[in-house]
Amino acid sequence: MANTLKASPQGLAIVDRSRRRKGWTKTRTPAWWNDAYTTQATLKRFWRGIAIQRDNFIAICRAVGIEDWEAIVETEVFEVSDSAELETPSPPEKRIDWGEAPEIPTFYGRALELRKLEHWIVRDRCKLITLLGMGGIGKTALAVKLVAQIEQDFDGVIWRSLLPAPPLLTLLDRLIQFCSRDPAGIRSAARETLKTDNPQQGITQAISHLQQRRYLIVLDEAETILRSHSGQPLRRGEQYREGYEDYGEFFKRLGSDRHQSCIAIVSREKPGEIVAYEGQMLPVRSLHLSGLQAEDALHLCRTQGFSCSDNELKMLTNFYSGNPLALKVIATLIQEVFNGDVASFLNQNTLVLGDRLRELVGQQVERLSELETEVLYWLALVPEPLSLSQLSANLLFPPTQSQLLEVLAALERRSLIEKMTGETEAYYMLQPLVMKYAMEKSIEQALDEIETVLEERDIEAFKVLKNHAFHPLPSSKSSEFHLLERLKKGLQMRLRCDERQIEKKLSTLAPLLQDRSPRAIGYVRSNLQAIFKH
Repeated sequence: MANTLKASPQGLAIVDRSRRRKGWTKTRTPAWWNDAYTTQATLKRFWRGIAIQRDNFIAICRAVGIEDWEAIVETEVFEVSDSAELETPSPPEKRIDWGEAPEIPTFYGRALELRKLEHWIVRDRCKLITLLGMGGIGKTALAVKLVAQIEQDFDGVIWRSLLPAPPLLTLLDRLIQFCSRDPAGIRSAARETLKTDNPQQGITQAISHLQQRRYLIVLDEAETILRSHSGQPLRRGEQYREGYEDYGEFFKRLGSDRHQSCIAIVSREKPGEIVAYEGQMLPVRSLHLSGLQAEDALHLCRTQGFSCSDNELKMLTNFYSGNPLALKVIATLIQEVFNGDVASFLNQNTLVLGDRLRELVGQQVERLSELETEVLYWLALVPEPLSLSQLSANLLFPPTQSQLLEVLAALERRSLIEKMTGETEAYYMLQPLVMKYAMEKSIEQALDEIETVLEERDIEAFKVLKNHAFHPLPSSKSSEFHLLERLKKGLQMRLRCDERQIEKKLSTLAPLLQDRSPRAIGYVRSNLQAIFKH
């Protein structure tokens, strides 16, 4: 019996009709090679009429509903001499379970990142990799490209999204079942299952498989299992959602236990356990994704059909810091509103978010604690990078220096801020998309607060106007008043009155602020006075 089979032209025609009925493409539908427990590369060889492993050939046929796989096989007659060598069995095909991995029809740049990750995983044999970056930056697309590039270096690859937030024991059971299959991927092979409901023992059972063979495991959207503080005070040691704390131990042991596999965690936030084990010379490392390189971002923009010069494209990509999703989203807006004319869009001199980007950034910002949000708003409202000492001086109730450093580190782990090294100290600033979102939210909240206090006559409703200055501070290098202008215009729209009427309404709030201590009213008085004077 032949160890390998190849399809005849007539057989390929039969398979083609069957796959059309299922609505599948020939080689770009992950469900096909996943159902067949094989790889996209093997499926491509099948379609080229190249001989592949017998079990994979049969599984590919059965995945599209063809049980009579023998009708698909190319039958050939060979003359075999007496001196012919016995056929050497081919090694088993690699198995990939793509799970919820998306199809990536186009991919731009990231050559440096791909080389670095491949070096870490293949040459340095890192055990645990964290791929970090804000939403839309291209983490998942890069991970898909990476897997396709290095799959041949592993006995098997499995991709799982943590977006459904599976309990750890559920994830471990799936990993154990995958890893315990026969290396050839035969459907009838018995599979091991999780033997315990104890998380520690389950982790040990899973890691034993990672020790026996070399697997690549991708855990995408890992931020889903991390706790959202949603404006509440930050509590130490509570990084994970309730019921998902065991993931912390899992990540810890993946980085500390001896095994020959590699686990890639794709996330907007870095799990805290990883920090203790990572380092550039250690088998646990993190890669933080920023925007596309200039030339790659330009290539992406050119494919969107823009009508503009290279210089205008550079301005556009810089405007959005090379964020690939932002560039794709804004491309649609430019096509629809400006007929593809980038210059007309740039003349508006404003960064546009749109619903999709606003939702994406909002998902990250809404997870922040009360103090993290306060710091984020300060970085958005002051149009220049701020140092640790400047932030501490601006905060109405400044925490200790160590607490403030922890907050900044947390914001950096969440890919919301960038750190710049100055001559004597570090400076912090927001990503452009985050700054735009935080500025919009703070102005919206300030308008809500003014409306509420005008109606209820209770200054306790002042939060953002109490804790933040919407006017230039004496220590600021900037003298811009655009925030005050936006507040005034917002009040005109909401209260449906002119500037004189607004001033009259706001003046009625002055008695509410009398006899209150400076800490009780914070920046409220100076903010209201600035609106009057502007």
